[in-house]
Amino acid sequence: MDIIREAMALPVDNFLGMLIYAVTFMFVAGLVFSLALKFIPNRLPYAVKSLIVFIAIIISLIIWWQMIVEPGLNL
Repeated sequence: MDIIREAMALPVDNFLGMLIYAVTFMFVAGLVFSLALKFIPNRLPYAVKSLIVFIAIIISLIIWWQMIVEPGLNL
């Protein structure tokens, strides 16, 4: 458990930390996309559905930036 805590301290410092953060990001992004796609009603126009999916993509990119890129920039 200490190895995982040390790896998560600086995510861009080592491969294990990047792997853990990447798996976490893929899980969160998949959860966001599946929730967005599950709750989009079929009667909405195609443009509105595309906008909702675009917002889900932006949310996942913001989460990615906050979790992985920004801590690496502050080294």
